[in-house]
Amino acid sequence: MTPETITLQFRKIPFFRFLDLKVTEFDDTHAIATMPFADRLIGNPIMEHYHGGIIASLMEAVAAITAKSGRDGQPPKPINLTIDYLRPAVKGPLIVRATVTRKGKRMASVRTVSWQDDDSRPVAEGLHHFLVV
Repeated sequence: MTPETITLQFRKIPFFRFLDLKVTEFDDTHAIATMPFADRLIGNPIMEHYHGGIIASLMEAVAAITAKSGRDGQPPKPINLTIDYLRPAVKGPLIVRATVTRKGKRMASVRTVSWQDDDSRPVAEGLHHFLVV
């Protein structure tokens, strides 16, 4: 699958259309996606920071496509996820990288990191587990 194909598949899902995310890199072990800033994504209207749920949703979506890669059939089912918020996400695009740390026959573990301008200053980090049967 190409990043463009995956982005088109995301466009079929209303919530992902709402996020307006675009996959820029994709292979069997990692994916990178970008989401442009929009006022509807604000969680703190006074400081104009992203809503934490939006950040977590974007991270989970990118992690899920990374866990699914190379498998036919049903999409992966989330078992659990942990998101650590490290700093506020301010106006501007948000970027997420998801990397598969382990993929077995039934379960996949994926680490995610999101940032804005500088990938050495992450906004949030996550650990996701998926059932991939």
